[in-house]
Amino acid sequence: MSIAGFFKKSITVAKVYGIPVRIDYRWFAVVALSVWLISSNLQGNVIQLGNVRLPPLDPAIAWLLGIITTAGLFLSVFGHELSHALMARAEGIEIEEIVLHPFGGLARMRSAPENPRAEFRIAVAGPAASFVFAILAFAGAKIADSGGYIATAVVFFLIAGGNLLLAVFNLFPGYPLDGGRVLRAILWRRSGNITEATRLSGICGILIGGTLILFGIYIMIAPNWRPSQPYFMGVWSILVGLFLLDTAAKLVKSAQGARVVTVGDAMSPAIAIAPELTITQLIDDFLPLHRQTSFPVALDHQLHGILTLEDLKSLPRERWRLTRARDVMRPIAPRFFVEPSATLDYARELMKRNGVGSLAVINNHGKLVGFLPSGKLRPRATGKKGKDSRE
Repeated sequence: MSIAGFFKKSITVAKVYGIPVRIDYRWFAVVALSVWLISSNLQGNVIQLGNVRLPPLDPAIAWLLGIITTAGLFLSVFGHELSHALMARAEGIEIEEIVLHPFGGLARMRSAPENPRAEFRIAVAGPAASFVFAILAFAGAKIADSGGYIATAVVFFLIAGGNLLLAVFNLFPGYPLDGGRVLRAILWRRSGNITEATRLSGICGILIGGTLILFGIYIMIAPNWRPSQPYFMGVWSILVGLFLLDTAAKLVKSAQGARVVTVGDAMSPAIAIAPELTITQLIDDFLPLHRQTSFPVALDHQLHGILTLEDLKSLPRERWRLTRARDVMRPIAPRFFVEPSATLDYARELMKRNGVGSLAVINNHGKLVGFLPSGKLRPRATGKKGKDSRE
């Protein structure tokens, strides 16, 4: 059984905003361990946090504070995942469930984000929420300390520190961490290739997982390392590293086996009109032969702009004879063209945003080599079956 597959048994404990919240059975062991670690430290040590000094507590009080602190930490993890879920819902993606497992949580989406912007916003929502929780908890610690409630200040401080650690750790640039998804969104935006972006972010995830494993081993065997719980810290680092390594390796393997559907697979031959063509010639002679709602305007394979029939509606009929394509075309801009190697997902998103619903296809030498009209979003038959580039 894989590491990721080890964490599947769970129970439903609530519904929040209509989203089922499930808890992995092994999560309860982590809660118990957290309560024990916090309470044992509160009983046996003087806690010094800045100007806040808390002497060793009675066992009953220490256990109570351990339970409260642990509850606050895990509510923070839930808030982190809920932020992901609500942002995904704002992007039009349905959320299947939120699962809390031993290594954190997961907001499971029914479909993948369709564009880099959505991927980025969903990814950063969790760490942003954790930073907000940390600020609020630090403020609570300050208020409690000023009022003389030292134990309460310590609880707030631990919750603040836990949220800060959660936010910073999740921003490490390796999948499946949030920082890895941010990295994937940036690479996807720059290249237009989600499969390659996924592969690279997964490789970063493998490196981070491997580093955590080595760090855990070092903690356990280094003679000069003397934390209060060296073996616990080492084992936990190794387990988290194995989890990240296993998940990232599966992602990389999946990305390497995927066939990217590109614009070159779907584009049509470019039926271009010359910049000097009159609108009368376009309507009477050209349009009956080529039923399209938009046309690239080009001369010698050099793109000048895009002309749409929608833009001609405001042009009086008596001016058709004197008006040329260059006079009413939309001048060339980055939102009107893509390269043949761009993914079909990227082209689909660009067509939604450019106000034309079509794209010219330009090669590396700046020459017009194809056209992607509205509705032409399926790849040409090649005799091979390919996987969609989305996860």
